[in-house]
Amino acid sequence: YQRRVRGNVKNTAQLLGLLKTGQIGSVLLSENMVVSTLHLSVAINRALHNQINNTMKTKHINTEIVMCLSPNNNINASLAKFGLSANTYNVIAVSVCDSDHELAAATQSLKTIVQADLVNDCRGFFYDDLEVCDVYGVSKEELSVDTLENSVVMKIATKV
Repeated sequence: YQRRVRGNVKNTAQLLGLLKTGQIGSVLLSENMVVSTLHLSVAINRALHNQINNTMKTKHINTEIVMCLSPNNNINASLAKFGLSANTYNVIAVSVCDSDHELAAATQSLKTIVQADLVNDCRGFFYDDLEVCDVYGVSKEELSVDTLENSVVMKIATKV
């Protein structure tokens, strides 16, 4: 898989329409709910594991990634919270492909469709820590003994 962070998205409404009609072969996530690359990698790994074991809760790997990011099992709530929305400014694009050729095609497609700046992949995400704590149920007490990243990763890794 490959992930790219794109900032200053200018065509969110168009992207939402393309996502709803299945014309984008990648998952587009709102950056403000993803704490780190580890957080995202755990969700992607879990989604791929579910796909291999035929235990996906959704019909497509892209929506399965969104479900695996979420602390609950409600697909509509998960898409609303973690997916692209009209208010999304920074987007994380994740492409899961079977071959390098498919990955190159997906990357080129995103370059053509998404009107935004490509941001360095190595930087930290700009997440809303208060909202993340609220969505994942991370308390102040929990944060006094561990990091937000570890708390969130633990919650999605152990979700049933």
